[in-house]
Amino acid sequence: MAIRTPQQYYEGLRDGRVVYMGGKKVEDVTKDPIIGIACDWCAMDYVLMQDPRYQPLMTRKNEKGELESVLFYPTKTLEDLLRRREIIQVGSRICYGKCPSAKFTGIDALNALTVVSRRMDKRFGTRYTERVENFRRHLLERDYAVAAGMTDVKGNRTLRPAQQKPHQDYYVRIVDETDKGIVVRGAKAHISLAPVVDEIIVIPTRNMHEEDKDYAVAFAVPPVAKGITLIPARPDISEEDVGNFFDHPITASIYLADSMVIFDDVFVPNERVFMKREWSFAADYAYVFADFHRLSSDAIQAVENEMLLGMGALMAEYNGLERAPAIREMLTWLAMYAQITEALGRAACDHCITEPESGLVIPNPIYSNMSKLYGSDHYHQATKYVQDIAGGIVATIPSSKEWKNPETRKMMEKYLGGKDGIPTENRLKLINLIRDYASSYESVLRIHAEGSLAAQRLSVYNLADFERCKAMAKRAARIKDGTEHPLFNQLPDFPVRWEKK
Repeated sequence: MAIRTPQQYYEGLRDGRVVYMGGKKVEDVTKDPIIGIACDWCAMDYVLMQDPRYQPLMTRKNEKGELESVLFYPTKTLEDLLRRREIIQVGSRICYGKCPSAKFTGIDALNALTVVSRRMDKRFGTRYTERVENFRRHLLERDYAVAAGMTDVKGNRTLRPAQQKPHQDYYVRIVDETDKGIVVRGAKAHISLAPVVDEIIVIPTRNMHEEDKDYAVAFAVPPVAKGITLIPARPDISEEDVGNFFDHPITASIYLADSMVIFDDVFVPNERVFMKREWSFAADYAYVFADFHRLSSDAIQAVENEMLLGMGALMAEYNGLERAPAIREMLTWLAMYAQITEALGRAACDHCITEPESGLVIPNPIYSNMSKLYGSDHYHQATKYVQDIAGGIVATIPSSKEWKNPETRKMMEKYLGGKDGIPTENRLKLINLIRDYASSYESVLRIHAEGSLAAQRLSVYNLADFERCKAMAKRAARIKDGTEHPLFNQLPDFPVRWEKK
């Protein structure tokens, strides 16, 4: 099969997977009103690949002359990284700041498998690399949607996986093994789009000790596998509001279906197992996945921040306040915020580094972590400014039902208008966009998606070149303590008193 059509993608999801939502079992995720939003959003990946305008960007030909998704190919050059970044940003601009996610997290997990499998093979003589490449071909040939399953439910955060009480299943673990494969049990949480993908790649979420070795496991499994139950997150809209883009321009268009994925003694065949108790490499999976996934989060954040700037500037215009000094100050900050996240994310690609075992290139970790940290840490400041510009009506706007009611619409038309010449309907639609985009869900998502603020701070601290900066300070202070730094050792003395002629 070459690239799939949206219809083929939908058909692949009608396989009897076990999904519960709203207190009932979902018989067909493609027809469920809420989960269907996630299906339609994911399907945009396939829509764009079929579109002649985007096909050259998103696909490439294989040796048979068939088009394949370029996202499944390893990133081996700067150009590969920049192309992927462009794909994410184009998709994000099309989908109101959220990239179509049929392969969004899964390709980062696949690249993590590519890197860490080689490290383990080198250390232990295992053959995981061959399995990973076979799985990559499997995804390419079928053009599958794939998600990453990394975050465990964790239980007591102060205890290691093997120390958990009252049960041992807060982290996914191996509970049995045969000559044909392994049996796993446990649960992953916050797994975006798990009910609407074809494969889930499961990797460890943290470092392990030897006593945790049963939890050091990586594998791939389809959501329909026996023993898997999926429970998506509560949506921000009701079934009644599905299709109501006036009140819910974002949440009626995009639903991440962040799910608990429960593994109740799920069998995984050997060819789908990519780590089996090599506990000393568990943390490698978490870190390498994060290194690749930062590109995705950096690229999306930059687009989302453009949207915030646009909402603030348009609301200022609609309210007739675009020249007010206080408003201009807030808009200036929003413009800087958007540009800084874009510049840092691009710099991470421009200064990419090569991972030695696999030859894959990854975004520069310190730049990419700085971009994610800056964007997430200042998100609430950005939404505060946009809300401040918009006013209290963001919290108290009447619903579209009042707008559609002839008895109340004429009053809303009269009293909820803004600047002369701006249709009241346009102003109300923008207010609802701000309400939707600055929701509590979005605020939490921006902080925790792709890693918490603490994770970014730790990465930046670990990656910062303190020794180089300390050497610079020592040189300026004329401190000679026997330490040397190659950059500063070769610099000429300063100042030097030259003989005056």
